[in-house]
Amino acid sequence: MPTIDEIVQVAEALEKSPIVVIRDRCVAVRNRNSTCRKCVHACQVGAIDIAANEISLNASLCMACGACASVCPTEALAPLKPTDAELAKAVAEAASAFEGHALFACARIASKKLADPRLYAEVPCLARLDESVVLSLVAHGADEVTFVDGGCETCKYRACVVQIEDTLRYSNELLAAHGSEVCVHRSSSFPEGALVESIEGLYGSTRRGFFTEAAGAAKETAITAARTTIEQELGYKAEEVSIGKRLRVTADGSMPRLSMPRHDVTINSMDAIGWPVEDAVDTRRFGSVTIDLDKCNACGMCVVFCTTGALRRDDAENVSDPLMRLEFSASECVQCGLCRDVCWKGALKLSAQVSTEQIFDFEPVVFDLENASRPNRNLFGRR
Repeated sequence: MPTIDEIVQVAEALEKSPIVVIRDRCVAVRNRNSTCRKCVHACQVGAIDIAANEISLNASLCMACGACASVCPTEALAPLKPTDAELAKAVAEAASAFEGHALFACARIASKKLADPRLYAEVPCLARLDESVVLSLVAHGADEVTFVDGGCETCKYRACVVQIEDTLRYSNELLAAHGSEVCVHRSSSFPEGALVESIEGLYGSTRRGFFTEAAGAAKETAITAARTTIEQELGYKAEEVSIGKRLRVTADGSMPRLSMPRHDVTINSMDAIGWPVEDAVDTRRFGSVTIDLDKCNACGMCVVFCTTGALRRDDAENVSDPLMRLEFSASECVQCGLCRDVCWKGALKLSAQVSTEQIFDFEPVVFDLENASRPNRNLFGRR
C-alpha cells in the first residue's frame, strides 16, 4: 500500500511532471553513503539532483524521455506519460492486432504518420522501455519485438541511445538464458505490414490524447485519495513526517523493505518463458553477493539497509543477539549496491554476473559469520 507521502507526490507530479519521484525508494535517500547515481548519469539535461539524503527532479528541464526510470534499480522514479499500466495495455492491444509482433515507436517517428497507430505503442523515447516490458510480452506470446526509432543521430534524445542499447542487450541476455528464440530488434523504419498511406479515420483520437485523458483522471483520483486520507484519517500533513520517522528501523532490525513491481514482473515472466538453459546471465536486474569472511565483522549494516530483504539474518535468530548467519536470495536482489556501500569493512562485493540457478533456487545462499571478528557492540546487540 502506498504511503501518504507517495500519494501526495503522485498527485503533485501528475499536475506538473512526466516523472514522479518517490523519495523514500531512492537508496541515496535511505543512506547518504550510497554511490548509486544511475538516474543522474542517465539524465541528459541535468534535471535530477541527489544531495544530503534528498533526490529532486526539475520538471521544467525534464524531457520526459524516461531513461532515468528505466535504470533506477529501486523504482524510485516512475514515468507517468505513459504509465506502466497504460503502456502495457497499449502494446498488448497492438501486438494482438499485429499477429504477435510487438512494436514500440518513439514519438519522433510516430509523428510522421507512416504506420497504423493501432499496431504499435508510442513512447516519448525508446529509453522509456525496460526489460520488464519486453519479457512480459514474450511471456504472453509475442513472437517478435521491435523498437522503432526516428533516426537517433539528429534527435534531441540522441544521448539516450546508450540506455536503449542496454535495454536491448539485457533483454536479449535474459531471453537467451531461458531458451527463448525471440530476439528484440531495433530499427529506424516500421515493418512493411504496419505501413499505411494515411492514418486519417483510423482513430477518433490519437494515442497521445488517450494518455493525456488518462493522466487527468488519475490526477483527480490521487488528489482525492491524498486529501481524504490525510485530513480525515490521520489528521496531519505528509510533509510533517520526517525522514527519520518514515525510514526508521523496524522490529526485525531492518529499514522498511520495498516491493518492486517491475522486478516481480521480470522474474515471473522469466519463469513463464521457460527453465534456464544457461548457467549464468549478465544482467542489471539481479545481483550476486559475495562476502569476504576474513574482513566481515558481522556488524549487520548490510541487513539493516538492504532495500528488498535479499540480504537478511536467519529467521531463527533473535534480533537482539549477535548476527551469526546471513542469507542471500538472488531473486530478490535489484543490484542497487547499498549493501556494498554501507559495508565499512569492504567485505561485501556485488556482481552483475548471476547464477540462473540461484535466481530460481528456493534455498538462499548462507554465509556463516560465527567466526567473524566482531566489534564490542554491533547493531543487533552485545557480543
